[in-house]
Amino acid sequence: MTTPQPLVRFYDLSGPKPWSPACWRIRYALNYKRIPYECVKLSYPAIKPTCHKLLSPTWPDDDCTVPIIEILQEPYVALNDSTPIAELLNERFTEKDGYPYLKLVEETSNHSKTNSRFAARAFFPWIVYDVWKNALDEHDGSKEFFQRTREAEMGPLSEYLVKKGGSEEKIWEDNKVAWLYLKERMAKEDGTGEPTYIDFVDASNFRWVEAANAEKGRKLLNLYGDDTFIKLMNKVKLYEGGDGGL
Repeated sequence: MTTPQPLVRFYDLSGPKPWSPACWRIRYALNYKRIPYECVKLSYPAIKPTCHKLLSPTWPDDDCTVPIIEILQEPYVALNDSTPIAELLNERFTEKDGYPYLKLVEETSNHSKTNSRFAARAFFPWIVYDVWKNALDEHDGSKEFFQRTREAEMGPLSEYLVKKGGSEEKIWEDNKVAWLYLKERMAKEDGTGEPTYIDFVDASNFRWVEAANAEKGRKLLNLYGDDTFIKLMNKVKLYEGGDGGL
C-alpha cells in the first residue's frame, strides 16, 4: 500500500515527544480530518526565522508562534496560530471532497476565554519547571531559549510556583475549580461520541501536563476521582496519530 503524498506540512515544536498544547490541537485536527501530512520539528530558536521565511519577512516577532502549516497544493498558503489553522483546514479540505468537518472551531475563542485558558493558567505554575526539565529537546537550543526568555519575565523557573503564592495543594484545588466546565460536559457523555475541536483543545492541555511530568498527568487524570478525563481522552485517542498522519 502506497503512502499518500502529503497535502500539508505541519511545523511542531521539538522534544522527546509531542507536548505543545497549541501544536497538539492541529495534530488532532489533521488526523481527524484524515489529511495526509508531514511533520517538521522546530526548535524554539528556529520559530522566528521560520515564520519570517514562510509567512512574511516583516511578520511581527510577537506573532512568531507555532504551530505553522503549509498547504502544499494550489493555492499554496502558510499560516500560524492554532484556531485560524483549524478554520483554514475546514475551508480547504471539505466534506464534499471526503474530509470530515471539524465541529465547534468557530466557538473556540469564547471557550478559550471562559474555560480552557483559565484551566491552563491554573496549572501553568505547576508544570513550567517540568516543561523545561522534561519536554524540551536538550540538543537544539530549546532548553536554553525557554529558560532565558521565561526567567527574564518570571525569575527562576524552579521558584515560580512559590512566587505565584502557590503550593502543590493550592494548585490542586485551583485545578478542581478550573476544570469544572469539563466535568459538567463529560457527565453528559460516555466517552465514545464524535469529538469536536473543543474536545481537542481540552485534551491538548492534558497532553501538555502529561508530557511535562508523567506523574502529574496521572494525578490530573484522577482530578475528581471519577472518569471525567478518562472519557475525554477516550474520545480523542483515535486521532493522536503520529508524525505523518493516519
